[in-house]
Amino acid sequence: MNDAICDNNWDFRKVFAVCVGLGLAFQVGHFAEHAIQFAVWVSGTYQWVATTFCGRDTPYMSPPLTRMVQIAGALLFPGSSPARQMMLGMELLHLMGNAIFLATIAGVYYFCPSKWVRYAFCLEGGHMCEHLALTATALFVGKPIGISTVFGQAVYWLGQEGAVGYRVTWHFAMNLFPMPFVMIGMMRHDWARPPALAAAA
Repeated sequence: MNDAICDNNWDFRKVFAVCVGLGLAFQVGHFAEHAIQFAVWVSGTYQWVATTFCGRDTPYMSPPLTRMVQIAGALLFPGSSPARQMMLGMELLHLMGNAIFLATIAGVYYFCPSKWVRYAFCLEGGHMCEHLALTATALFVGKPIGISTVFGQAVYWLGQEGAVGYRVTWHFAMNLFPMPFVMIGMMRHDWARPPALAAAA
């Protein structure tokens, strides 16, 4: 009987470890999207095969993500204008992406509890609160309001290009900062011992 319980626990840990690994892989892609977005804004208007794909007054999104945003907006808000669908689709997908990263950090902490992973969780928790605020205000107020939009006044204070640059930079940084803490926590963890014993050490 005890052997069966141990086997079930081991199976759970293996499945959970795979989920955490997939979450970390997802975050690498999520961060890459923000890094490219930041780089495109810094570089300004970029010419490729004689076409302009982005300027500083519009945050760059890769074609697959743009399509996902359009589909999400159209499915969830069919009666809204295309601009509102894009805004809400983008905020909802960002919220989901950061929820996945937050849950992934919690999963990492299950396997290798350390202060470094807790730091990452706190940072990403703050980022998640920002996205909750952005999504809720976009839905109910009509524009995203949060720290990354200077509480809805970024365009007024910074102009369109400055507002885009500020938000792009803010989210790039907030996706970057938790990742080294997660990596340090994983590298310093004693993988030879169970999580409970490693936490007590």
